[in-house]
Amino acid sequence: MAVFTPSSMRAAPRLYTAYAAAALGLYFILGPLGLGHIPFFPDSLTPGGGTVWNGGDGNTRGNGIRSTDPSTDKFLGLKTSKIVNYAPGYTVVENLYWYNYSYIFVTDQPWHIPRPYDQIVNMHVDTRIPKEGHEEMKVYAIRNPAVSPEVTENGQLGSTISLDDAVDMFSRAVELDSPMMINNDDNFVSHYYHWIGETFLGAWRVWSNYAWRTGLTLPNFKVIAFTKQWHRAEAPPGANGATWWEDTPGANKWFTQKFFPGVNIESKSTWQARAESKRIYRIPLAVIADRRGGHNGPSHGWKPWGDALRLPVSLDWLVNLRSRVLAGYSGPVNLRRGSKPKVMYLERQGSGRELVPEDHAALVREIERLGEEGLAEITIEAFSSAIPFEDQVAKISTVDILVSVHGNGLTHTLWMNPGASVFELQPAECTVTDYSPLAIAAGVQHYLVHETSFCIPEECPGRGCPGPRGINRNDIHVTATVVTDQIRRIIRSKY
Repeated sequence: MAVFTPSSMRAAPRLYTAYAAAALGLYFILGPLGLGHIPFFPDSLTPGGGTVWNGGDGNTRGNGIRSTDPSTDKFLGLKTSKIVNYAPGYTVVENLYWYNYSYIFVTDQPWHIPRPYDQIVNMHVDTRIPKEGHEEMKVYAIRNPAVSPEVTENGQLGSTISLDDAVDMFSRAVELDSPMMINNDDNFVSHYYHWIGETFLGAWRVWSNYAWRTGLTLPNFKVIAFTKQWHRAEAPPGANGATWWEDTPGANKWFTQKFFPGVNIESKSTWQARAESKRIYRIPLAVIADRRGGHNGPSHGWKPWGDALRLPVSLDWLVNLRSRVLAGYSGPVNLRRGSKPKVMYLERQGSGRELVPEDHAALVREIERLGEEGLAEITIEAFSSAIPFEDQVAKISTVDILVSVHGNGLTHTLWMNPGASVFELQPAECTVTDYSPLAIAAGVQHYLVHETSFCIPEECPGRGCPGPRGINRNDIHVTATVVTDQIRRIIRSKY
């Protein structure tokens, strides 16, 4: 049996040190020959990252390769475009370039860009307007010359560009603040529902899905860009509401600024100046929201976010926004939950889209009876521009059951608690699915009421509303007890 003495114990470290020195010497002598890998050495200790010999022929006896060509460093120094999340109409892009009204993608992997491109960006919402030679989206594909004369540029993805030309063209691009959300429409957002409930909501869903599937903590948007629409105050004389992004009551601006305090909202004038500068711009991280692109998707269902709202997200993806809107609220509404469920009838009488007077009166009576029976706390409300948006959201956020004729106020469904219910009243022959998807997205049960019956979204008739006035009618009928009897069932089963 060997006996370890203090002197032999002191000798052991010297022996190990000598062995390690010899091994390192052999490694650095044999390394350039591709023979220098030491099996039990950590890869991180080897030159060039461990898996290759830096400066060798790129081989390490089956242990992997690494490019030794100087062009690799040149390519890595170029900020190439990468789509990191996507649904038709809504695209999250790293290093999006912009020049003279064209969105530019610079990549050596053009097949990673979803096609058709009209699901990413479009020249106009109204596609009948001629482009007059303008390319809304350009893809520059970095690749080498063809390997044979039979290979042509016809049918290639994007326009071929050499690495050197790509570096010369794009490496000096002016960097813009990001993350940036871009509304790429020339219409349809000067309305609370169309901006917050459609275009923004789809973009927020894709952004939330990006966070969900990567586990990343994504920063707030620093810029909201309306590249094709004016601030209302700067719109040229004669311009109508379709050409600016702000709605008349001011909801679009109020909500956008509450979502992202300190956000910079850019308009068409800013982007016109950038186009006139003839400079190339780079956005490190951008979300493009394109209404027409969403309508081009396979699941559009008559709406731009048909595909986007199918993406999985965290259950609190909208609660986060509601918390931002209510942060610091000190108004007259009590945000605490009571002992009874709250039922609100959000009436629209006098708006042009309304119940016949006798049915409206009957509905008010039947809803008030719920309160008299002690089943619920009742509110009859008529929102208008005289009521601050913060108070409107505060009131809705405490409601468990909402009743309203089809209209803009149902966008507020987004701020209800998951598990709440909403009854939307429409003409008997109409099924207009503008607001039911908002309820589903918010985790709210939706009931579409057709005069003498109701249905839930998955069982309702297909979308449509015949007649010259469509949904915009002032003679909508409803049997009040169809609504209140179902409210009683909900209260008894849930509360």
